[in-house]
Amino acid sequence: MEIVKWRGVFQIMVIDKLKAEDIPHLLELYSSLVPFELSIENSFEVYKQMLKDESYHLLVAKEDNELLGSVLGICCKSLTVPFLVIEDVIVKEGLRGKGIGRKLMEALDEFAKKNNCAYSILVSSGFRKEAHKFYENVGFIDSVKGFRKVY
Repeated sequence: MEIVKWRGVFQIMVIDKLKAEDIPHLLELYSSLVPFELSIENSFEVYKQMLKDESYHLLVAKEDNELLGSVLGICCKSLTVPFLVIEDVIVKEGLRGKGIGRKLMEALDEFAKKNNCAYSILVSSGFRKEAHKFYENVGFIDSVKGFRKVY
């Protein structure tokens, strides 16, 4: 439980693993992030699979049961060192810059350290300049070039 200030007052924000009942609200948030058709049925199936795999860490930030943001971390094993892939970082429009994303990323850092990850990686679309500033503010450096192939 975290106490944060937004909307002009101090509020209690909870960072926790995604629960099934949060999926419809999360898909609504994702719709502003991804250009792909989202299926609630498919999302529930993937969620069930993720629950069985400890490598997945899908977190949500909530206040009074309102979903404020989310982030997904996947611990990948390799023959060299484990590392964390970060995907689907989102904070509700109008609440960005209030510390919600930072708390989500800090929770992922804890997950990464618990799993002995040597580093974390993420990609962000080139036009998302505000997101890039956020990533730099939470410790990421722009020292690699990322590529994405869309199917």
